[in-house]
Amino acid sequence: MPFFHHEVVKKSVVRIIKEKKERVWKLLKMCFESGLVTIYQMTKGFKRVGESLEDLSLDVPDAAEKFSCCVERAKVDGFLDESFAIEETQGKKENGSSSSAPTCTS
Repeated sequence: MPFFHHEVVKKSVVRIIKEKKERVWKLLKMCFESGLVTIYQMTKGFKRVGESLEDLSLDVPDAAEKFSCCVERAKVDGFLDESFAIEETQGKKENGSSSSAPTCTS
């Protein structure tokens, strides 16, 4: 069901953050390039991950940094628009963490 593809994107990104699964990234890329998952669905999935970062950080302390890396990599790979901003998905955090850009590995 195509209207749930954003949920597949969300679960995939969470798995990448938790386990650093390169194969999952390749699957996302293949789904996007084949047209199975649209840029709208990718964006919605990434936004959903951003909204749940606070909870995810309980399991993965550096989840915000890893998510930032995923966002930047998705922009480079073309399945997130350059206008996508992490700040809009994380809401207003009181502690103001993640002000510096993390180093990412592909």
